[in-house]
Amino acid sequence: MADKMTRCGEGHFYDPTKHPACPWCALPPDLEAGGSRPVQTGPPPLPSSPPPPPPLPRAGVTRRPGAEPAGSKNEPVVGWLVCLAGPDRGRDFRLHAEKNFVGRSAAMDVCVSGDETVARERHAMVIFDPKRQMFWAVPGDAAGLVYLNGDIVNAPAQMNRDDVLEVGRTKLVLIPFCGEKYSWTREFLVTGEIDAVPPVSD
Repeated sequence: MADKMTRCGEGHFYDPTKHPACPWCALPPDLEAGGSRPVQTGPPPLPSSPPPPPPLPRAGVTRRPGAEPAGSKNEPVVGWLVCLAGPDRGRDFRLHAEKNFVGRSAAMDVCVSGDETVARERHAMVIFDPKRQMFWAVPGDAAGLVYLNGDIVNAPAQMNRDDVLEVGRTKLVLIPFCGEKYSWTREFLVTGEIDAVPPVSD
Protein backbone atom coordinates (compact mmCIF):
# COMPACT_ATOMS: atom_id res chain seq x y z
CA MET A 1 0.00 0.00 0.00
CA ALA A 2 2.82 2.35 0.96
CA ASP A 3 4.58 1.55 -2.35
CA LYS A 4 1.59 2.89 -4.23
CA MET A 5 1.60 6.25 -2.45
CA THR A 6 3.21 9.20 -4.15
CA ARG A 7 4.37 12.41 -2.51
CA CYS A 8 3.65 15.72 -4.25
CA GLY A 9 5.85 18.77 -4.21
CA GLU A 10 3.93 20.15 -1.23
CA GLY A 11 4.58 17.02 0.81
CA HIS A 12 1.16 15.42 0.43
CA PHE A 13 0.84 11.62 -0.09
CA TYR A 14 -1.79 10.31 -2.49
CA ASP A 15 -2.56 7.17 -4.53
CA PRO A 16 -1.71 7.83 -8.21
CA THR A 17 -3.91 4.89 -9.27
CA LYS A 18 -6.92 6.77 -7.93
CA HIS A 19 -5.91 10.39 -8.50
CA PRO A 20 -4.00 11.72 -11.52
CA ALA A 21 -2.74 14.60 -9.36
CA CYS A 22 -2.57 15.49 -5.70
CA PRO A 23 -6.12 15.88 -4.49
CA TRP A 24 -4.97 17.91 -1.49
CA CYS A 25 -3.35 20.61 -3.59
CA ALA A 26 -6.63 21.05 -5.50
CA LEU A 27 -8.54 21.98 -2.31
CA PRO A 28 -8.75 25.56 -0.97
CA PRO A 29 -6.46 26.22 2.02
CA ASP A 30 -9.36 26.41 4.51
CA LEU A 31 -10.55 22.90 3.51
CA GLU A 32 -7.09 21.43 4.00
CA ALA A 33 -7.38 22.26 7.69
CA GLY A 34 -10.44 20.08 8.00
CA GLY A 35 -13.21 22.46 6.90
CA SER A 36 -16.20 21.16 5.05
CA ARG A 37 -16.95 21.98 1.44
CA PRO A 38 -19.82 24.52 1.21
CA VAL A 39 -23.03 23.13 -0.22
CA GLN A 40 -24.85 25.28 -2.78
CA THR A 41 -28.47 25.56 -1.68
CA GLY A 42 -29.91 27.31 -4.72
CA PRO A 43 -29.20 28.42 -8.26
CA PRO A 44 -26.44 30.96 -8.75
CA PRO A 45 -27.57 34.58 -8.63
CA LEU A 46 -28.70 35.97 -11.93
CA PRO A 47 -26.87 38.96 -13.38
CA SER A 48 -28.45 42.28 -12.58
CA SER A 49 -31.42 42.92 -14.85
CA PRO A 50 -31.47 46.05 -17.03
CA PRO A 51 -33.46 49.01 -15.74
CA PRO A 52 -37.13 49.09 -16.76
CA PRO A 53 -37.99 51.14 -19.84
CA PRO A 54 -39.23 54.69 -19.21
CA PRO A 55 -43.01 55.07 -19.01
CA LEU A 56 -44.82 55.89 -22.21
CA PRO A 57 -45.89 59.54 -22.55
CA ARG A 58 -49.50 60.21 -21.71
CA ALA A 59 -51.94 60.88 -24.50
CA GLY A 60 -51.50 64.34 -25.93
CA VAL A 61 -54.03 67.12 -25.77
CA THR A 62 -55.57 68.92 -28.71
CA ARG A 63 -53.99 72.26 -29.54
CA ARG A 64 -53.93 74.72 -32.39
CA PRO A 65 -51.83 73.71 -35.44
CA GLY A 66 -48.21 74.71 -34.96
CA ALA A 67 -48.82 76.10 -31.48
CA GLU A 68 -47.04 75.06 -28.32
CA PRO A 69 -48.88 73.32 -25.46
CA ALA A 70 -51.24 75.48 -23.42
CA GLY A 71 -49.35 77.81 -21.12
CA SER A 72 -46.13 77.59 -23.12
CA LYS A 73 -44.13 80.80 -23.34
CA ASN A 74 -43.47 80.07 -27.04
CA GLU A 75 -47.13 80.44 -27.98
CA PRO A 76 -47.37 83.75 -29.86
CA VAL A 77 -49.23 86.52 -28.08
CA VAL A 78 -51.82 88.47 -30.06
CA GLY A 79 -52.77 90.94 -27.34
CA TRP A 80 -53.58 91.41 -23.68
CA LEU A 81 -56.54 92.05 -21.41
CA VAL A 82 -55.66 94.37 -18.53
CA CYS A 83 -57.92 94.41 -15.48
CA LEU A 84 -59.08 97.98 -14.79
CA ALA A 85 -61.56 97.20 -12.00
CA GLY A 86 -62.37 94.27 -9.77
CA PRO A 87 -60.47 92.04 -7.35
CA ASP A 88 -57.75 91.37 -9.96
CA ARG A 89 -57.21 95.07 -10.71
CA GLY A 90 -53.78 95.69 -12.24
CA ARG A 91 -53.26 92.16 -13.60
CA ASP A 92 -52.72 91.48 -17.28
CA PHE A 93 -53.75 88.38 -19.24
CA ARG A 94 -52.12 87.12 -22.45
CA LEU A 95 -54.36 86.39 -25.42
CA HIS A 96 -53.55 83.85 -28.12
CA ALA A 97 -55.05 83.16 -31.53
CA GLU A 98 -58.57 81.77 -31.78
CA LYS A 99 -60.66 81.25 -28.61
CA ASN A 100 -59.68 82.61 -25.18
CA PHE A 101 -62.05 81.48 -22.43
CA VAL A 102 -62.74 83.77 -19.46
CA GLY A 103 -63.62 82.41 -16.00
CA ARG A 104 -62.41 81.78 -12.44
CA SER A 105 -61.01 78.28 -13.09
CA ALA A 106 -57.26 77.88 -13.52
CA ALA A 107 -58.03 75.99 -16.74
CA MET A 108 -59.35 79.19 -18.34
CA ASP A 109 -57.12 81.23 -20.65
CA VAL A 110 -58.14 84.40 -18.77
CA CYS A 111 -58.41 83.33 -15.12
CA VAL A 112 -60.01 86.05 -12.97
CA SER A 113 -59.83 83.91 -9.84
CA GLY A 114 -60.49 86.76 -7.40
CA ASP A 115 -63.98 87.65 -8.66
CA GLU A 116 -66.61 85.30 -7.23
CA THR A 117 -69.29 86.91 -9.41
CA VAL A 118 -67.61 85.42 -12.50
CA ALA A 119 -68.51 81.86 -13.49
CA ARG A 120 -65.83 79.23 -13.01
CA GLU A 121 -65.77 78.28 -16.66
CA ARG A 122 -66.64 80.02 -19.94
CA HIS A 123 -68.31 83.12 -18.60
CA ALA A 124 -67.17 84.80 -21.83
CA MET A 125 -64.85 84.36 -24.78
CA VAL A 126 -62.42 86.72 -26.49
CA ILE A 127 -61.67 85.45 -29.98
CA PHE A 128 -58.84 86.54 -32.23
CA ASP A 129 -59.42 85.73 -35.90
CA PRO A 130 -55.92 85.28 -37.42
CA LYS A 131 -57.25 85.49 -40.99
CA ARG A 132 -58.95 88.86 -40.58
CA GLN A 133 -56.74 90.08 -37.73
CA MET A 134 -59.79 90.97 -35.66
CA PHE A 135 -60.87 90.55 -32.03
CA TRP A 136 -64.37 89.52 -30.99
CA ALA A 137 -66.25 89.41 -27.68
CA VAL A 138 -68.60 86.45 -27.36
CA PRO A 139 -70.97 85.50 -24.51
CA GLY A 140 -70.10 82.21 -22.82
CA ASP A 141 -72.11 79.24 -21.62
CA ALA A 142 -72.62 80.56 -18.05
CA ALA A 143 -75.68 82.38 -16.72
CA GLY A 144 -73.74 85.59 -16.08
CA LEU A 145 -74.01 88.47 -18.55
CA VAL A 146 -71.21 89.99 -20.59
CA TYR A 147 -70.92 93.70 -21.46
CA LEU A 148 -68.76 95.48 -24.02
CA ASN A 149 -68.37 99.21 -23.43
CA GLY A 150 -71.50 99.11 -21.28
CA ASP A 151 -73.66 97.32 -23.86
CA ILE A 152 -74.84 93.75 -23.32
CA VAL A 153 -73.25 91.13 -25.59
CA ASN A 154 -75.82 88.69 -26.95
CA ALA A 155 -73.90 87.79 -30.12
CA PRO A 156 -70.30 88.12 -31.31
CA ALA A 157 -69.27 91.79 -31.14
CA GLN A 158 -66.09 93.17 -32.67
CA MET A 159 -63.53 94.51 -30.19
CA ASN A 160 -61.11 97.34 -30.85
CA ARG A 161 -58.23 98.85 -28.94
CA ASP A 162 -59.22 100.21 -25.50
CA ASP A 163 -62.64 98.53 -25.58
CA VAL A 164 -63.74 97.39 -22.10
CA LEU A 165 -65.13 93.90 -21.52
CA GLU A 166 -67.16 93.52 -18.31
CA VAL A 167 -67.80 90.18 -16.58
CA GLY A 168 -69.14 90.17 -13.03
CA ARG A 169 -67.39 92.95 -11.12
CA THR A 170 -64.35 92.75 -13.39
CA LYS A 171 -63.57 95.18 -16.21
CA LEU A 172 -60.93 94.21 -18.76
CA VAL A 173 -59.50 96.56 -21.38
CA LEU A 174 -58.20 95.19 -24.69
CA ILE A 175 -54.60 96.01 -25.65
CA PRO A 176 -54.04 94.38 -29.07
CA PHE A 177 -50.66 93.42 -30.47
CA CYS A 178 -51.72 91.88 -33.76
CA GLY A 179 -53.88 93.91 -36.09
CA GLU A 180 -53.07 97.07 -38.02
CA LYS A 181 -49.30 97.04 -37.44
CA TYR A 182 -48.18 93.50 -36.62
CA SER A 183 -49.22 90.01 -37.67
CA TRP A 184 -47.77 86.56 -37.13
CA THR A 185 -46.85 85.06 -40.48
CA ARG A 186 -49.04 82.25 -41.77
CA GLU A 187 -45.90 80.07 -42.06
CA PHE A 188 -45.86 79.84 -38.25
CA LEU A 189 -48.83 77.45 -38.42
CA VAL A 190 -46.70 75.08 -40.53
CA THR A 191 -43.12 75.54 -39.33
CA GLY A 192 -43.54 77.04 -35.87
CA GLU A 193 -41.08 79.82 -36.79
CA ILE A 194 -42.21 83.16 -35.42
CA ASP A 195 -41.72 86.30 -37.47
CA ALA A 196 -43.70 89.49 -36.90
CA VAL A 197 -44.31 91.48 -40.06
CA PRO A 198 -46.82 94.12 -41.15
CA PRO A 199 -50.02 92.49 -42.46
CA VAL A 200 -50.32 92.00 -46.19
CA SER A 201 -53.16 94.03 -47.73
CA ASP A 202 -55.49 92.33 -50.18
